[in-house]
Amino acid sequence: MNEYGFALSERQLRRWMAGDVASLDSARPANVRVLEEEFGWPIAALLAIEARPKTAVAPTGAPGAKPELRTDEFVAWLAAHSDVSFEDAYDRVATAAEHLASRPPAQRHGTAIPAVRSQLVEAVAAYYGDPAGLYRAKVDSVAVELSILSEPRWVGQSIPLGTTAEHCELADTQSDVDVHLDDHHIDVAIERLAAAETDGTMLANNPLYRLTGLEISAAGLNAQFACSDFATYALTSDLLEAELAAAATKRSSGAASVATPLRDTWLPTAQAALAFDRRVCVGGPVCLVAVCFGAGYYLLIQERSSKVLNGTGTIAVIPKAFHQPTVDAFDETPLSLTVEREMEEELLGRLDLELLGPNTGRRAAPMHPQNASSPMRWLHGHRDAWRMECTGFGVNLVTGNFEFACLIAVHDPKWWADYGHLLAANWEASHLKRYSSVDRNGLRRLINDSRWSNEALFAFIEGLRRLAEVDPERVESPALEVML
Repeated sequence: MNEYGFALSERQLRRWMAGDVASLDSARPANVRVLEEEFGWPIAALLAIEARPKTAVAPTGAPGAKPELRTDEFVAWLAAHSDVSFEDAYDRVATAAEHLASRPPAQRHGTAIPAVRSQLVEAVAAYYGDPAGLYRAKVDSVAVELSILSEPRWVGQSIPLGTTAEHCELADTQSDVDVHLDDHHIDVAIERLAAAETDGTMLANNPLYRLTGLEISAAGLNAQFACSDFATYALTSDLLEAELAAAATKRSSGAASVATPLRDTWLPTAQAALAFDRRVCVGGPVCLVAVCFGAGYYLLIQERSSKVLNGTGTIAVIPKAFHQPTVDAFDETPLSLTVEREMEEELLGRLDLELLGPNTGRRAAPMHPQNASSPMRWLHGHRDAWRMECTGFGVNLVTGNFEFACLIAVHDPKWWADYGHLLAANWEASHLKRYSSVDRNGLRRLINDSRWSNEALFAFIEGLRRLAEVDPERVESPALEVML
């Protein structure tokens, strides 16, 4: 059927067989098409949605038994980092999920509408007192302000990744950052997990790299990392954006002061955001892909789907990823390995790299050259035809994440001619768009779109600036001036 986005986990199959489908709002379109083709019935009939009461989680079948949660690993993390027992945390998440699922769809989904980027920037400036180093740019004299904290030496770079200019290493000793949640933090984390149970958010407690040290200059990139995990991020710093957006809304309604206890705990000052060795600071590469088609380059942009944990509904460059290991944490510290892996996963159809299915972690060498897709094998064999560079670095003060702005530029138009038809976004995107580097007005409108996430627009501007330097004849960009 040429359905490259089809992926069905064992856990999802169990939920279907248990009758736990209240609506099709979060169904993956490729899964729906495959099921209907396979069995010859409409999806609503196959899952008998109208014939069952709506529930948030699948029942176990035993009277009075606790419902099964998809987020049990995250519940376990919550119990391990608080004074709440696993059983109590599990019950509270299940109860909150059932309550949330019982609400009308408009109320349930309305809470997931993302805050406008400009509102978040204003809220960051208000909280931190408009700190020095916030990334600002002019686009044909129109001001663009972001929540990215950076420095002049961190932007306008052209550090070739995958070369000796990139030096990333794993710390010899692991110095864990102590995380213990208070009652308010526990309540917010439970609400987050309950929402994930009801809205189909993809969650897996995979390992992540956390940044502990960094040096960037024209000579190269030198970064140190330690290991953390996704639950630590999802239930701590990733909660900061929703709190900040809620505070901004209350201020706009006339509130004199609004409490932000999570931010006060995890990211109280701009200086704390740069203290990488004293906090859990995760993040990763945010990449602009530019593919030459002859007269110019196609720039690939995604609209983030409702299934991702963060950035839902925003527009962003692609790939956009967390820096994380898959098999060998020591060997996979180079940023370039994550960039290449995420390009394979998010654009070139490598479903085995998604780190979400039941077979995750079973391959000894998922990035072995023999496993590469055909487009990636071509790039491996034509190193002079493309470049992969780090163009900038900053910390997003909305979340505290580190953001490496990157450019993946394919300069040989043959690659587009031979493989352009294979480029397709994975489940993390609801739509994939392309823009021409020679459409100045289109690029100006794109940059001024209010739906950008802060880190993605940062990567887009830095990547476009670098692309114009590399191949000015194929880039007709609006005038871009960065101010720090």
